[in-house]
Amino acid sequence: MLSLRAYAKDIELEREHPLSSEPLRIDYLVIKKRHDVYVDNAIGRDYRTYNIIEYKNPNDELNVDVLWKVIGYTCIFKSLGKTVDEIKASEITISIFRAAKPVKLFKNLREKGVRVKEQDPGVYKVYGMIDIPISIVVISELRDSSLKALSVMRKKADEDTVRQFLEEASKYTEPGDKRFADAVLQISTMSNKELYDKLKGDTSMCEALRELMADELKDAENKGVELGIEKGIVQGIEQGIEQGIEQGIEQRDFDKISDMLRRGKKPEEIAEFCDYPLDQILDVQNKLK
Repeated sequence: MLSLRAYAKDIELEREHPLSSEPLRIDYLVIKKRHDVYVDNAIGRDYRTYNIIEYKNPNDELNVDVLWKVIGYTCIFKSLGKTVDEIKASEITISIFRAAKPVKLFKNLREKGVRVKEQDPGVYKVYGMIDIPISIVVISELRDSSLKALSVMRKKADEDTVRQFLEEASKYTEPGDKRFADAVLQISTMSNKELYDKLKGDTSMCEALRELMADELKDAENKGVELGIEKGIVQGIEQGIEQGIEQGIEQRDFDKISDMLRRGKKPEEIAEFCDYPLDQILDVQNKLK
């Protein structure tokens, strides 16, 4: 940079400055909405065509740098259209979901002249950073009854809300709905172990839990059988089943547990959902090694 040579002692040039120590991995959800559809709930009323969704783990910090990183990812997404300006900035929104209110972030933004306004209970709009609308959703403060799936994923979830979610989700029939409900259930149970232990003692709630897990367990059973056939170890599976029965585990559940272990499920999670002692699940795990 010859035009800056007079300042050579005072400046430093970094050629191809790395953005991160590792390859940049953009990990977010994009909800694409049709123009003629209106999402009538607290988080979706301002949705446009492309809606960037970022969910922050309760243990992850949400500060001004994280916020700018999400904005940066959004700008990269906007630039990825097949033609110039195919994805228009005016058709994008950003929503960041977090369990608790980021008090320090809001204070920091306001000190910088950025306006933060609560539009609905738990939904905060951020004005003055970029033209793209930004929402920060505080899950613990949501009051919209249609957003139970979000509310049950936080720690110390309300018992009545969890019960309502389980009852509703157990009636889902569409594969996509059931798959999403299962994902929510896994997060919810890990965040609220004591509550789910209590609900397992309730006959109706226990049945709802089993209904939600039915497809996943059935799929695990089928895949376990297919895997055994493909590997030519049908005899080994039969022996394993017999051993499982000797342990007091039904043949069908042994197949399910075996495949769930192969798919990376933790023994603690399997024991909780299948309602068997952890040591029996660990015995099955040892026999698969």
